[in-house]
Amino acid sequence: MTFMTIPIEISALLRGFPPTGVQEQAFPFLSVDENGFPHSALLSRSELEPAADGETLLAAVAGRRTRTNLRRSGTAALIAVDGSVCHHVKLRLVGSPIDDYILGCEFAMVEHTRDDLGIPLQALMFRTSAELAVQENWSRSADMFTRLLDARATREGRR
Repeated sequence: MTFMTIPIEISALLRGFPPTGVQEQAFPFLSVDENGFPHSALLSRSELEPAADGETLLAAVAGRRTRTNLRRSGTAALIAVDGSVCHHVKLRLVGSPIDDYILGCEFAMVEHTRDDLGIPLQALMFRTSAELAVQENWSRSADMFTRLLDARATREGRR
């Protein structure tokens, strides 16, 4: 299977942790359940991070059903909106150390469709807060991203 580099325009939407007190995009993240039906989750930038080299996308997934689906199928899709463009990204799981209540995922992109509808789109949005950062345990996601990058460096012989 051939993997693609994550486009810069998608990386720019996903990179970094959101500050508190701002409107942020919630990214639809789709997996497939045991009966072949789509299962959706909403992830934020606190749960997604493109690797610096653009080769993989890291995700920290806490939802029980989503974790189960990812372990079983190893595939997912992500939708991101930027102005009049809707990005559809198909992903293949290439690494996944597990932590108590979170699945750390390293995905390679297998397909990207850039739909430019020519009309302004509105992404799903939410307001960040200090309370939400604690409730969603954003620091746990950051720790998982570090673990994923360390595991990748070890696999590639850089550690």
